Parts: sequence; C-alpha cells; structure tokens
Amino acid sequence: MKIVKQTMDYVFFSENLKRYYPKVYNELTEILSKHNVCYGTLKGTADYWCRDYMPVQVDSNSFVQFQYHPDYLKELRDYETPTETSIGLAKGLLPGSSICVSSIVADGGNFTFASIKKSRGYTPVVVMTEKIFIENPDMDRKDLVFQLEKLFPNHKFLFLPWDRNDTCGHTDGILHAVGSNKVLVNLKVYPDDIAVKMRSLLESYFKVIDLELSNYHNMSWAYINMIHTQNVIIVPGVGRSTDEEALKHIKKLFPEYESRIYQVQMPSIVKRGGGALNCLSWTFTI
Repeated sequence: MKIVKQTMDYVFFSENLKRYYPKVYNELTEILSKHNVCYGTLKGTADYWCRDYMPVQVDSNSFVQFQYHPDYLKELRDYETPTETSIGLAKGLLPGSSICVSSIVADGGNFTFASIKKSRGYTPVVVMTEKIFIENPDMDRKDLVFQLEKLFPNHKFLFLPWDRNDTCGHTDGILHAVGSNKVLVNLKVYPDDIAVKMRSLLESYFKVIDLELSNYHNMSWAYINMIHTQNVIIVPGVGRSTDEEALKHIKKLFPEYESRIYQVQMPSIVKRGGGALNCLSWTFTI
C-alpha cells in the first residue's frame, strides 16, 4: 500500500499589516482559521510586503533567500527589510529546512510558479520578468540563468519582457496557475507590443486564459494577486464594479474550491502600495 504524505500550508503576514490594516488582517485570518490553514505574523520587518523579502520555496524542505535590495526603494531604504532579518525569521519558523542564501538580487514577487504535465510527470516552471537581469547588472545573463537553474533543480525558467511603467516588475500580477498547463493572465493592462510578447512566450508552455472583465483598469491586475492554498482561495477586492466579475470567473476556473473562494476588500492597500494579497503573504507548504 502506498502511503501519501499529507502536506500543510502556512501563511504568514508582516506584523505591520496587522498594525496598520487590522480590519483586512482580521478578515484574512478568520477565513484561514475557518479552513484550518495555519497562519502567523513576522515581527521586526520594515514593511508589509513580505512576499518579496522572505525566502522562496524550492521543494518541501528547501528554500532560497535572495538579496532584497530593490531599486524602487532607492530613496526609501527605511522600508527595506534586511536580508539578515528575513533569514533569522525563516530559520526560526523552518528549523528542519535548508535555506540557501544567494547573492542574486531578486524580489519574491517575481517568482511565479506554474507546471507542465506530460506523460512522464510534472515539470515546474518559474515565470519571471526580465527585470531580474537589470537588478543584477554585474552578472552575465547566461551566468545568472545558470545560477537560477542550480538553485531550482528540475525547474524550467521563462522570462517575460518587463514593462518599465511597472516599477516593481513582478510576475505575480501578470499570471496565476490554474492547475497544470494553464495560466490565468491579466495582459490587457499592458502596452500592446509587450502584451503580445508576453502572450506568445506563455503560450509556448501553457493554455493562456484571459481574466474576464467588462473593464480593465489600473487595479485589475490585483485580482490575479491572490492567496491560493490547498484549502482556500482569497481574491482581493478593489472597490470596483469588476470585483464581482473577477470573483465569478475565478470561481468558474476552480470548481473544486466550491464554497471555499472568498473576496476581501482592500482598495486602499492596492492603490497606495501597488500590491495585493500574494505580495502581502509569505506562504509555504511542508
């Protein structure tokens, strides 16, 4: 008899989210608690965008800590959580896991995971924007890709063009995996030439599904930026008429999550900070 190992999802938020947006934090944690998802807070961080400065999970007990030194915080270094702080927090929460510290400068929000299913099994794919090459100007592009492939064995990497109007250059507002071989995208907010290139690259790996909205606006990317665990999905709301449309479409794409898909309103966070629920959470499965 084959024994299937049960895994559990963990969702952590910066204590700053709890402090500055208690209503949003309470609503999120009530949903997670209802569906038996473990959650907690990260103390001593400089801001609440913990996805970007915490380690990226490679497999069940392996993580990579990148250097968090984003150019968009060049004049706002007080909001930059030191890498040493992130490592300390992660080691305290993951005592049995390996945390490899890389010299590569990268934000966690630029690592979006999807997968390809073939007859031989699943191949994980990491989708990033080409901003990763701008952030590491002293590294040759081929060498940087080689280093990433060493850090993520058996993964494929796909690099999308970076729209310079998108300061952060993250992929977690561009696409979200819908099972294997499919991704939900929000490409209609990008300039046509960039959107065409993104679509072409993504279609080389996946079936591409456009988020169905009657109106694409400057916050519609946030719907893609959701919390997605084994037990529950939480979609951001931005206070627009398209909130209901986005929620309806996401429910349609994930029928196995019937009655376990929620929407939490957070327009001020999205508008002010340019991030949403994936950005606000550090999630891992062990």
